[in-house]
Amino acid sequence: MLARKFAAMAADPFAFLRATAMLGHRAVDLAALPATPLGWICGDLHLQNFGCFRGANRLVYFDLNDFDEAARLPVSLDLLRFLGSIYTAAPALGLDRTGADTAVRAVLAAYAGALARGKAFWLERETADGPIGALLRQVSLRKRQSLLASRTVVQGARRHMRVDGVRYLQVADRAGIRAQIAGALAELGETYGRPEFFVQRDLAWRVAGMGSLGVARFAVLVRGKGDPDRNAIVDFKCAAPSSAAQALPHFAQPAWANEAARVVAIQDICQVASPAYLCALKLGRVAYVVRELQPVEDRIVLGHLARNRNALDRTLQAMATLAAYAQLRSSGRTGAAPADDLIGFGRNLLARPRRWVEAARAVDAANSAAYARYCLAWRKGDPRLLQLCGPKPDAQITSLVRPRPAVKRAPLRTR
Repeated sequence: MLARKFAAMAADPFAFLRATAMLGHRAVDLAALPATPLGWICGDLHLQNFGCFRGANRLVYFDLNDFDEAARLPVSLDLLRFLGSIYTAAPALGLDRTGADTAVRAVLAAYAGALARGKAFWLERETADGPIGALLRQVSLRKRQSLLASRTVVQGARRHMRVDGVRYLQVADRAGIRAQIAGALAELGETYGRPEFFVQRDLAWRVAGMGSLGVARFAVLVRGKGDPDRNAIVDFKCAAPSSAAQALPHFAQPAWANEAARVVAIQDICQVASPAYLCALKLGRVAYVVRELQPVEDRIVLGHLARNRNALDRTLQAMATLAAYAQLRSSGRTGAAPADDLIGFGRNLLARPRRWVEAARAVDAANSAAYARYCLAWRKGDPRLLQLCGPKPDAQITSLVRPRPAVKRAPLRTR
């Protein structure tokens, strides 16, 4: 998995940005910028950390959808990482430097305006338009059976996970993981008062994400409402410490029961509705974030909007507005700044945006420089990188993860 991650990081600067959140946070010079309120931030806000999900109420929402790195930090960190990701992804979005500047200024104004208004709304099927509205309508019409058909196979009267060797791998049960997951599912069944729904049928190791590629993650097939066509799939993802909090250790964090409890608590505060089954459970001594499996395809393919500048601008501005709503929703919670401070920050941004645009350019420049250094080391087969793949990486691993000599910017992909 580490070998796969290294190969993916070399694909283009945006892939590298996605994989190196801690590096990005360390590169931001907060001392050179006006002080900003503390809030509960996503910790890794970029263009690919938005998407659709089905809530516990079975309605479909479009919102921030990754809180692995969430922490209580200056809200400017999320803002700058998001704006910087627009500059980084600009070639795939069909934007030249001038176009990127214009887009970033409009996005900054949308974010600042939402903060200044001081009231958090949301996007759902009935309130969204443009590409996000189209995606919400598409996802709302999708049935659970379509997800089952793409992730599982039917053998006799039972379904099994489809192990393809790429996105889903066989689980070696040396540590008794099946029994541990069965116990966690029983706990989940008690929580929801539906023990028969969460009876385990099968599981597979799930390969997903970029920054979290290789983190222990399981897709668990459960009985649901009945075998085989009314089964459900539950996602178990190991929770690691927040890279954002680690990059800025001088900002004190609350004491959490475990890292999964941190992710679930902050996600529950910031999102308008929680994904179905969202909770923190332990497998042995390791904490996992649990929720209903969400298809990775339920995101906006921004590269497809490159030919429609109006649709692109509306989508980027809607994302920025949602980021502001999340911060307003969490204001005053467990040490976060009150809403009045965020409103004041929004007004200051509207009045003086220039320094923040320049800071966003610096985020992209730092990422590009780090990406160039990484690609040079990786093309040369730097042993400091190869050793991370194992004590004695063989020729097969080395050939797998070393990129072609010429690294070009590829179109922005969602998978």
